[in-house]
Amino acid sequence: MIRLEKVSKRLGAALVLKAVDLHIEERETFVIVGSSGAGKSVTLKHMVGLLTPDSGRVLVGDRVISEASGRALEQLRGQFGVLFQSGALLEWLTVGENVALPLREKTKLPEDAITARVQEKLSMVGLEHDHHKMPSELSGGMRKRVGLARAIVTNPRIILYDEPTSGLDPVTSRLIDELINRLRRELEVTSVVVTHDLMSALSIGTRIAMLHQGRIVEIADPQAFVRSAEPEVQRFLEAQYITRRGSWERTEP
Repeated sequence: MIRLEKVSKRLGAALVLKAVDLHIEERETFVIVGSSGAGKSVTLKHMVGLLTPDSGRVLVGDRVISEASGRALEQLRGQFGVLFQSGALLEWLTVGENVALPLREKTKLPEDAITARVQEKLSMVGLEHDHHKMPSELSGGMRKRVGLARAIVTNPRIILYDEPTSGLDPVTSRLIDELINRLRRELEVTSVVVTHDLMSALSIGTRIAMLHQGRIVEIADPQAFVRSAEPEVQRFLEAQYITRRGSWERTEP
């Protein structure tokens, strides 16, 4: 579905990505974890063509997005929905207007169809009664959910999540995790999540990749990830008080 092949990227004096190889399968939730500055968000930006590699290439399906431009790049980007870390809501628009924005900018849908689509997506994130509210009236968790409704309003094949639980309390973070899992099942989308929240990663990920100093040091399912012998993985686990007895270690009877 999405492949990074030997992708390297320098930003200023820093070599942020060093020959990164990834292959993300269709309809999985692929989570990228790592400390600040490890290259997580830079990797995400390469997937949607916001950055191009200095070497290597990025493919979406069988098309090379890292070499696309103009209309071809726009078409490839149309497969993506993105939930930004801050939610990125426009403060002067209502909730409904924020969610409708991609449809008004990118489609020729009539207004009644836009209204119906917006209401459908707000209902999916539990905000069907909040379309008239302004962003200033929303909690942090509600802002993230509005951002997510906007990300899915164009019915994308792929959803990119940039730190979806950042700034949220633990209870709200777990609610966002549940929503990510539910949307993957109901919409049958491919999800790519960048996070420093390891509890979230273990709860939602079909596979987890760890970036350290621009390199992939581990890719594994949650059960194997917590058993990894890679020292950087174990340090990351221990720093967040993750033991090897979590619910993600359940096995089928």
